[in-house]
Amino acid sequence: MITTSLDVLYISLAIGFIVLVIFTCIALFYMILVLRDVSKVVSDAEELVGRVHKTIIQPLRAVDYLIERATPYIETIIEAKIRGKRKTRTKK
Repeated sequence: MITTSLDVLYISLAIGFIVLVIFTCIALFYMILVLRDVSKVVSDAEELVGRVHKTIIQPLRAVDYLIERATPYIETIIEAKIRGKRKTRTKK
């Protein structure tokens, strides 16, 4: 069966190739597990960002909208008070 040193070389190359294939399969398996965990972490991060957006950003937008709508009325009231103070000063 093994008659020459070339046969030993071929057998050692075949065994080395088999070990390489097994190592590659194991590495691929662990890479798949890591990518699955990364996917879970990204999903959790997306959920957290969604909750932050829902609890912080949307109320801030609502407050900004209210301030935008109330600003003209507040400015009108302030101007009226300033005019009232000027009229009382001129009467004295």
